[in-house]
Amino acid sequence: MLEGFRVGRNGFRVSHLQFADDTILFANSCEEELQTLKSLLLVFGQVSGLKVNLDKSNLLGINLQQDHLSRLALSLDCKASEWPILYLGLPLGGNPNACGFWDPVVERISRRLDGWQKTYLSFGGRITLVHSCLFNIPSYFLSLFKIPASVAAKVERLQRDFLWSGVGEGKRDHLVSWDTVCKPKAKGGLGFGKIPIRNRALLGKWLWRFPRESTALWHQVILSIYGTHSNGWDANTLVRWSHRCPWKAIAQIFQDFSKYTLFVVGDGERIRFWEDLWWGEQILKYKYPRLFRVVTDKNILVSSVLSSVHPFSWNFNFHRNLFDSEIEDLERLMRSLDCLHLSTSTSDERSWSLLSLGLFTVKSFFTALSQMLDSSNFFPTKFVWNSQVPFKVKAFVWLVAHKKVNTNDKLQLRRPHKALSPEICKLCMEQGESADHLFLHSSVSLGLWHRLFQLANLVWVPPRSISDMMLINFKGFGKTKRGLTLWQNACIALIWVVWRERNARIFEDKARSLENLWDSIHFLASLWAFCSVVFKGIPLNVLQLDWLAVCS
Repeated sequence: MLEGFRVGRNGFRVSHLQFADDTILFANSCEEELQTLKSLLLVFGQVSGLKVNLDKSNLLGINLQQDHLSRLALSLDCKASEWPILYLGLPLGGNPNACGFWDPVVERISRRLDGWQKTYLSFGGRITLVHSCLFNIPSYFLSLFKIPASVAAKVERLQRDFLWSGVGEGKRDHLVSWDTVCKPKAKGGLGFGKIPIRNRALLGKWLWRFPRESTALWHQVILSIYGTHSNGWDANTLVRWSHRCPWKAIAQIFQDFSKYTLFVVGDGERIRFWEDLWWGEQILKYKYPRLFRVVTDKNILVSSVLSSVHPFSWNFNFHRNLFDSEIEDLERLMRSLDCLHLSTSTSDERSWSLLSLGLFTVKSFFTALSQMLDSSNFFPTKFVWNSQVPFKVKAFVWLVAHKKVNTNDKLQLRRPHKALSPEICKLCMEQGESADHLFLHSSVSLGLWHRLFQLANLVWVPPRSISDMMLINFKGFGKTKRGLTLWQNACIALIWVVWRERNARIFEDKARSLENLWDSIHFLASLWAFCSVVFKGIPLNVLQLDWLAVCS
């Protein structure tokens, strides 16, 4: 009926694409075939009772003159259109390397930012919106196309400016570097992730799906165009095609992707004995290099080397007789494989080494790619993010752990004209104000910490820094879940109350006594604990009476 077009080395034919109610039909540019197409659509309408709306249909040409295209469109009673077009939300026929190709993504992020009331959002609220919304808007495009560095930088700048300043507000300091913000939470970041790394992780999904969807149309097209990789599982990664082709970008991450794949032996018919990772933690050609150098067939399959029954009959062919050292290597190899079992009823499979189930996830690949570039120090991740406190308080404690809150020593460096009495701490009116001094070593903070440790019946020595204080597992109220939760809440409440007291003394010229500050800490820690699942069923007034009794 329709010839369609042929693609690749074996002339694989594609006549149509269909998803839900969107259909693309491919035909030659001769009028006879288009009339056949029109008749086909009319017959479909008569048989099904449905009607094809040709007014909403478009005709596009490839290497056709516009006059000829318009004539063909007139005969079909539809409109003539130009490339690129949108199909299933993605542009077809555009150049992914051009910045204009990504304009819909950038414009959508800008529109979303314009609709938010930035003035009323806390720092924690902005983190949530970046994670849940701005972080996901580009994902659809990133799952198929490689993003240019300039566009990635522009999108990250929109996210960064919103996180620290908000749109439409005055310029504010970016307290923590964007590289740190993008790190996983376990490494001291907020888990945003660099867009180019997320792009690579999303593209890796296609490398995983390719050998598992051998009957799918897209698999057949890719296989026809590029051929098979030497490993027999993947498509050829040596792509010498136009920059408009998405598979070129996908093939570029094959080296990183293959580091985390291993093979599970079934019948051994698809796994290469020397070249694939299928036994142990190292490819055999690297583990036994002397044997690999003299082997005859370097791409030989497992099933060709080993028989399926014990004891194995070995089929090694070497260029020459082996030296004594090589014979020892061969004996070690044979002994290590003695417990292997080949199953003729099971096919070989490829497994994802990063997860116990062996199935690929974008998240695991993204985490692995992020950690390849990371060499960060210890960070009190559990103290900050596992605590049962409001998220905006967690976000503030994260800043404190990095020592990036706007204390006077930081303001003196960033905005000297805004620093208030840089040599004096407003809590103790003695030393210069820094994060460690304000939250740990000032007379007010030290008195509050002493009172908390006395309540827990612990003797302590103040650590050197506030981040060290967060890292030390004191277990002040016991080792139970309630005890650990309440201790974290009390420590965070102390940090939160000290910061609010510091601001009240600077901006409102109001000061509270140590007793009042402790009452606020006691109430906040109890309230946060009361709202947590761990203390479900315990009344707030009971919880406030005796922390140790409630936690025991």
